[in-house]
Amino acid sequence: MKPFGRALAGALALALALAPAARASGGDFSDHAVGTAGSEFLNLDVDARGMAMGGAYSALTNDAYAMFWNPAGLAMVPRSSLGAMHNEYLSDIRFQYLSYAQRINETSVLAGAVRYMDAGDIDNTDLNGNRIGNFRPRSYVYEVGWGQSIGDLTDAERDITMGVTMRYLHSDLVAHASGWAGDIGMQAHYTDTFMPFNFSAVVQNLGRGQKFDKVRDTLPFRGKLGASINPRPFLSLAVEGFLPVSAAPYMAVGGEFAIETSHRAKALLRVGFNSRTLFSGLDGVRGVTAGFGVKLADFSVDYAFMPMGILGNTHRVGLTWTLPSKHSRRFRER
Repeated sequence: MKPFGRALAGALALALALAPAARASGGDFSDHAVGTAGSEFLNLDVDARGMAMGGAYSALTNDAYAMFWNPAGLAMVPRSSLGAMHNEYLSDIRFQYLSYAQRINETSVLAGAVRYMDAGDIDNTDLNGNRIGNFRPRSYVYEVGWGQSIGDLTDAERDITMGVTMRYLHSDLVAHASGWAGDIGMQAHYTDTFMPFNFSAVVQNLGRGQKFDKVRDTLPFRGKLGASINPRPFLSLAVEGFLPVSAAPYMAVGGEFAIETSHRAKALLRVGFNSRTLFSGLDGVRGVTAGFGVKLADFSVDYAFMPMGILGNTHRVGLTWTLPSKHSRRFRER
């Protein structure tokens, strides 16, 4: 278990050791950079399962939602996977996500996804504050992803997977703008051990930002390092460190407890903690997350709840349909 301990320490160090230094300095990767990146909707979490675990999920993701969390997780899709999510966000903002992944051969998986965010009607005013109509901010994201098992690095005890996601984004505000971005990720799965564990590393939102007027926005780049472990078949624990360009480093921890009611049915309870909002100045409960899931055969329903202090609470509901592998030994289902 020494490798897991090193990865766990590394993930914690990324968030905890760097955070004080980042807050004390100016520029990117600190609190002074809040609001300096555009297209922040790209970092809105898309899966109720991962969100309920505080966002500590890039080492565990293994279905169609992996396009967002870590594209390397696509390589663990058994045969095919379909995911759909609805997010009731703050200030009547609604966020939808639909993704599909299909295994191409023994080592490769191809996926596609679309996101849509609608902020509702907003008053449009002139420089004097006079109302001159309204507008409806909307953002669209179209994605394609690829997950690949790396045979040269895989052996009887370890699976190494890598993945990429490419996306086109477009926003309709008073003006219109488009851009493109990409993610690169990897996972290492150690399954033939007393306690199976995983490592992950991801870089997100590399590319060309949107340009509404004369200046092109910076994309909300984010680096992630995570680890997870299964101390018991019914228990998963995860930790993750985040390095965003427009905020100080932060960390997340999460857990999932499975209650198997029959061979093809189980209930799942989840809890998590994310430190990103602890230093935001918001009053009230924040940082904690919780949720549950129900899995019946190949179909899953998941729910996540996240309070955000005086801003209110957010709710996510996700549906997942995943066909199992004919050779289920290689792919571990949640």
